[in-house]
Amino acid sequence: MSITLRNAMKIGKFGDCKVIAGHEGLSRVIDSVTIMEVPEIVQWLKGKELILTSLFAIKDDTHAQNMLVQNLHIAGATALAIKPSQFVDEIPEEIIRSGDKLGFPIIEIPDHIKYLDILSPVMHYIFNEKVVLQEDLEQASRILHEISRNTKGLKEFVENVGYLTKNLITLEAEFPFIDVPEFSHQFAPLTKEQIYELSVIQRPLYFHREFNGETVSSIAAPIINEGEYYGNITCWEVNNENLPIDLAILEKASSLLALEFLKIRVKYDIEQQYKKDFIQELLFSENIKEKNIIEWGDKHRITREDEYVCIVVSSQEEHSFEESGFQLKEYQIEDAFLKMHPESLICQLKGRMCFILKVRMDLQARDYQAILQMVSEQLTSKVPLFIGAGRKEKGPEGIQNSFMQAEKAIRLNRTINNSASIYYYDELGAYRLLDQLKDNEELLDFYQETVGKLIQQDTNHELIKTLKALFFYDEVLKTTAEALFIHINTLKYRVKKIEDITQCDLKTSEGKMNLFLGLKIYELLSEEKQ
Repeated sequence: MSITLRNAMKIGKFGDCKVIAGHEGLSRVIDSVTIMEVPEIVQWLKGKELILTSLFAIKDDTHAQNMLVQNLHIAGATALAIKPSQFVDEIPEEIIRSGDKLGFPIIEIPDHIKYLDILSPVMHYIFNEKVVLQEDLEQASRILHEISRNTKGLKEFVENVGYLTKNLITLEAEFPFIDVPEFSHQFAPLTKEQIYELSVIQRPLYFHREFNGETVSSIAAPIINEGEYYGNITCWEVNNENLPIDLAILEKASSLLALEFLKIRVKYDIEQQYKKDFIQELLFSENIKEKNIIEWGDKHRITREDEYVCIVVSSQEEHSFEESGFQLKEYQIEDAFLKMHPESLICQLKGRMCFILKVRMDLQARDYQAILQMVSEQLTSKVPLFIGAGRKEKGPEGIQNSFMQAEKAIRLNRTINNSASIYYYDELGAYRLLDQLKDNEELLDFYQETVGKLIQQDTNHELIKTLKALFFYDEVLKTTAEALFIHINTLKYRVKKIEDITQCDLKTSEGKMNLFLGLKIYELLSEEKQ
């Protein structure tokens, strides 16, 4: 469908523009609207185009200005609309004279009117009568290119795609850092199966989805970059029937959106790398640079006065995070975590996640459990996860201490086979001290003088197993015997044998202490050997 220039200038803000030359050509017909950045565009014109320009490319070329209107007239263009305030003070007199001479309309665009204020409503009208022609598709493709180059954001792009399709358009993103427009309508997101189908086909598909409580036909086009699904753009059949041209329009729109989404992700990933570098220096540098703390600390709200807790989330196996699709879900984890704790930092380090929380009150067990649950939900396959929690510490140096405590809490609790999923550094007890001394020769000598003797003679490990159970059940013989599935007299015999081998009397406090510490050292050394 076409429209005369006279009628087009009654649509939207185009009516605020002024015809300053070529009034005789107001009956000329517009088939499409094109933005001209360089004069070479003339050779690709097909005729009946409304040309929008700022004259930037020829602002200093008088000859090109003189020839512009003549060349457009020969190419069959309809009119030339100029926005002079950007790069030229006023429309050149030669252009005005050529317009009047040829009856070729010259239109002045006021400063407050954007190109899209003209392009979108005019093309909206042109596409009002939907006929599936190759010419329509070519025009739609050109318009989408113009829209993508000149829109200020995703919202404006989506609105203009809606003008072309005559239906509601929605945009969904897989990554939370891509800020898609909000919509007042309630609609069901794509299912995992539908996303998988789009990812494999990589072309628009028809789906029936819930929209405002009703099942509605829709076309969803995947936004794909290097085989990875980034989101989709959907045309809902709520105003008009979806036609094949809508599918083609969405396919073109999705390819343009793929570039926009990729730009956003690249920018985000660069920012994340800077943040990760800062966190690594914060956690591992022996001499934290004061300059970096001031510059990056302000950006990430790290101060010397506030208190922080470091939490490390780890899995049983070193690489199971990656095997569970963790890398793909890191964005979702960060988004969910920051909703729980806005003034915090999160970073993936060597197959584990580190959370740095600014705390104004002591965290409760439910807070740690919520973090554990949140991470677990994002993994594509379920693996055992553990949390190590450091102490509340002050400033950047305190963050380092809290991080090392959290790491140690996980390592030592694995050593003692703690069955819990949340490990607190403050609950490590004697292990904190023994871990500091594990390479000390006196510690090894103490071990050899106590439990070490037991290990040498206990070939079946029955005595070590008995000693562990005895301490675990607070030396209650009946309970210990039941747990070991042995007679209480057998237990007494084993206890006597332990005392004879180690020369430690379990009826005295000193004997108990020596064997208890020796047992803890044995557990630490066993972990080191593994």
